[in-house]
Amino acid sequence: MQRLNRGMLRRYEIPEHAPSEIRAVQFGLGDALLGVADRLLDAACPSLGITCVPPEKPWTGEGADPAALLREQEGLYTLLVRGYRGETAVKDEVVVQSILCVADDPQEPALNPAAVLGLLDTEAPDIQSCLNQATKLLSARFGAGLDGLYMLCLGGSADCADRTRDAIAALNPDPAFKEWLGDACAFCPTLADGLAFRADAKAAARQCAVMNYADGMLHLAEPYARMTIQAPAALREVLPVQDGGDIAIVDDLAPALSDKRRAFDAGLFAMAAPGWLLGCNTLSDCMKHERLRSFVGRCYAEELLPADPDARAALAPKVILAFERFENPLNDNALLPTAQPLLLRFRRAVLPIMRAWADENFEPPRLLSFALAATIMLYAGARPNAEGRYEVYRGTQVFTLEDDPEALAVFATLSHDMPPEALAYAALADRELWHGDDLRRIDGLEARVALDIANLQRKPDYLPE
Repeated sequence: MQRLNRGMLRRYEIPEHAPSEIRAVQFGLGDALLGVADRLLDAACPSLGITCVPPEKPWTGEGADPAALLREQEGLYTLLVRGYRGETAVKDEVVVQSILCVADDPQEPALNPAAVLGLLDTEAPDIQSCLNQATKLLSARFGAGLDGLYMLCLGGSADCADRTRDAIAALNPDPAFKEWLGDACAFCPTLADGLAFRADAKAAARQCAVMNYADGMLHLAEPYARMTIQAPAALREVLPVQDGGDIAIVDDLAPALSDKRRAFDAGLFAMAAPGWLLGCNTLSDCMKHERLRSFVGRCYAEELLPADPDARAALAPKVILAFERFENPLNDNALLPTAQPLLLRFRRAVLPIMRAWADENFEPPRLLSFALAATIMLYAGARPNAEGRYEVYRGTQVFTLEDDPEALAVFATLSHDMPPEALAYAALADRELWHGDDLRRIDGLEARVALDIANLQRKPDYLPE
């Protein structure tokens, strides 16, 4: 079977749009980049060519090195879009064509005077390696007297761009370089919102047999994808995007972040650990589980939607969209890989709601507290494998956790069969787990979590009525 390459596009009647020149540099090959950012840039700005710079460290994951595969495929990869838009089923196959070059050495694209854009996923597991590569490239441009870049820093917080700039400045302590970073570069916090992942070997083999060509970088994605960039208006000269499209350039990223956290991330957190304990493997499984679906719906209706009628009405359509994304039957998003990192989702999306609720009602929100207890039960069973990655077990199934390694190391000292009061105390009081917070200070939370842990130990399929 022939491997995907540019020479075969016409023979397979795949629409071609070779970018005219390389104007962007991408650091890393993660799902947020390939599955969301590159997909949207390819559609909105097909003339924008990208050089991909892989992480500095050699590939140690499962299967073939993705950088080597992407180079072999001349930067091409197939994106299968599966799901629903409203009542309409979507089954699209898109060959993303924006990546023109894969350069292991960041010095190669550094001196390209046409480059104006950089992309980096600040929440990628290999972020430090990617930061090292970005520092090498930007240092070379500074040394050559070239212009800086608009650096799109993908992440789930408004300060991710500032942290990226500071990290790069720390890796090259030259004061003149630091000044150049501030003057010549624009670090732009960017929300890349959408579920996408690289297909596993079995799924890829099945689909490649249907497509009749081999693609080692096949990705699956839901129809929904949006990228919101907080940037100067001048970025529109680089990215001539249309108002109302899937790429938005805004003055303030905060509203988009707030909506995503409350409408999607908090609901996903509420679903994930309870769903795992109930035996669900995918988001669709969770939505098909009648009691769990009802539980998640009550989380939204009773605790996640704001009390203010105007704010509630504005957020309601986004909640409906979140449910549509959760129950997507055409793209079986694996539950734990999609929901992780759970601790980060909790700290950003759920903890502020929980604090505000407790301050007003002198008790924690009932359903979100249960979701936290279920997460503690899930993570307290984590144990490191031979490669140092933390795993949890459900019967004969093994699941790898992707979260803060230091937090997972703490959870690995605990056990889900500890006395409920001891487990609740140990988890909630450990400031390392919650970035300096002691969650016992939230009114009634320790007692509530201990009671829910006891219920789950007695009955693993327990859900609060």
